[in-house]
Amino acid sequence: MQWLLGSFLVASLGGLMLAFGFEELDATMFALAFVVCSVAALFPGKLFPVALALIGVGAFLIGDASVPDEGPPRDRLFTMSGSMVGANMGMLYLVGIFLLIKERFPQPWVGTAFRVAAAWIGAVSLLMLALGLSEITRSI
Repeated sequence: MQWLLGSFLVASLGGLMLAFGFEELDATMFALAFVVCSVAALFPGKLFPVALALIGVGAFLIGDASVPDEGPPRDRLFTMSGSMVGANMGMLYLVGIFLLIKERFPQPWVGTAFRVAAAWIGAVSLLMLALGLSEITRSI
């Protein structure tokens, strides 16, 4: 897990500093969330290099999305640092809760529950991607 957390930190800071300013990040992030959840649900505990790469790409996009619009430099710095602290602390808490549950409940159904949760999150991400790309929601 320390490799995943470290890569998340480095990639999110890289996305923040490079900040390509992708115009439409929502669709890309929902598509990536679907891929990540699919890999987590289908191949739990396997494909570590793929998981590391997906975490890096996702963190880079989060860093890029954390760059605010133009404004006073001090305000922008404050906003960007808050985004990075929040994103990395959120990831730390998620990993900690995951490890705590895995340690406290060694039953085989726990792994199945995590796979089901990953599948549900992937399904919601795919639904949000479809809604974002549909013509109906663009006209509203």
